[in-house]
Amino acid sequence: MNNASQLRLVAKNSYLTRLKSFSFWAMVIGPLMIPLIGILVSFLAGGNTTPQLAIVNQPALVQVFKADKSSGLDVTAASSASSARSKLAAGKIDGYLVANADDSYKLYLSTKSSHNLSADAISGILTQYQITQRASQMNLSQKQLASLLTPAKVTSTTQNFTTGQAQNASAAGANTAISMFATVFIFLMMTIYVGVISQEIANEKSNRIMEILLAATNTQVQYYGKILGILGLAFTQLAIYAVGLGGMYLGFRDNAAVKGVLDMVKGVNAGFFAYVTVTALVAIVAYLILASIVASLVNEQSQAQQAAQPVTYIGLIGYIAGIALNINPGNVPLQVLSFIPFVSPTMMAGRLAGQTVGMGEALIALGLQIVATIAIAFWGERIYARNVLSYSSESIVGQLVRSVTGRETKTKVVKIENVQNSDKKPWFKKRSSGIGYNPNTWQGWLIVIGAVVVIILIRNLLFKK
Repeated sequence: MNNASQLRLVAKNSYLTRLKSFSFWAMVIGPLMIPLIGILVSFLAGGNTTPQLAIVNQPALVQVFKADKSSGLDVTAASSASSARSKLAAGKIDGYLVANADDSYKLYLSTKSSHNLSADAISGILTQYQITQRASQMNLSQKQLASLLTPAKVTSTTQNFTTGQAQNASAAGANTAISMFATVFIFLMMTIYVGVISQEIANEKSNRIMEILLAATNTQVQYYGKILGILGLAFTQLAIYAVGLGGMYLGFRDNAAVKGVLDMVKGVNAGFFAYVTVTALVAIVAYLILASIVASLVNEQSQAQQAAQPVTYIGLIGYIAGIALNINPGNVPLQVLSFIPFVSPTMMAGRLAGQTVGMGEALIALGLQIVATIAIAFWGERIYARNVLSYSSESIVGQLVRSVTGRETKTKVVKIENVQNSDKKPWFKKRSSGIGYNPNTWQGWLIVIGAVVVIILIRNLLFKK
């Protein structure tokens, strides 16, 4: 069996094992319950019905309310306060309005009402009605009254000096909503699947199953096979969410909660949405690769959570820094951080949504993340091969530092004939004099050159005239 067949077999086994588990479906169904509960609450609260208001013995005022469609009220006339009170007690109306002799009004409500009627909701219409009545008493014409009440017209334009164009407020608002959702989504998916792949590798290593598997395959097949299997699981969850949300839209498109969400995101830019989608997928792949590398250092199942923590902390840095950058977009250190791989996915989307950077800078950050993901994948092969059959009493952090620097330590290693890549040189070696490390292979030199290019690009972007 060639490596490609073995890779498919490992990926399929990792995928189907988790897909058939109760924990996966509980993890998938849980987030779907949030919008369902929101729709249900909106439905039970009468979100799609109109509040009923009765106005006592004021036929002219009733016509004013009916003419004003912006009130969102179903207004009826009541002949007396007692009849209106009876309807309110029976739950036929949500409130009734009584005009006092001193030109004031009193709104009566009931605790049984399913709508939140308030004096503020109708005060604007009442004020307009009173102004009209008093203008009539003062013999002002409608034209004079309209001229008197015309507000000052003020328009504002926010100039985007990054793109040289005026900022589109509606698009910026919709894009910001999408970027906030994407940031939370990336962090949530990262937390879930970093834990899943850590448990997968830790379980096989702690039960010595890994030794049997590597007798038939090699570390490269196991490494990429598990990443592909868990990645397929993540894509399955995304597909289920897409189908579920589509079904909710078709079934509840007239629901007030659904309409509110659609109104919030209807101005989103297609290019921005595509950028956020690609960034989220690249970020998930990158975090899975990091988790696979760290998980190869565990010795027993109880250390799986400990192995997931370093990767979670990296994602948490980007999550918190992204929130801070949205609050203070002009912070230069945070601007630089938004280009750094593994933290940029949760930061750059917010900057692009706020239009503080252009698509060019955002694509540079995405490109750096893709390059870093590919580099860390190849570098991870060596770390995985070196540690997946190594059982050390050293802490996970210590083992990780040792693996990165290439230091040797006294560990118990199980030798399997098919385990490969053990003769590969470390990418960096310790300097013979002084402190630090020098590149030892072409991969090491590539990382150094890439870092220099990144620094030059960031400097030019941040300090360009």
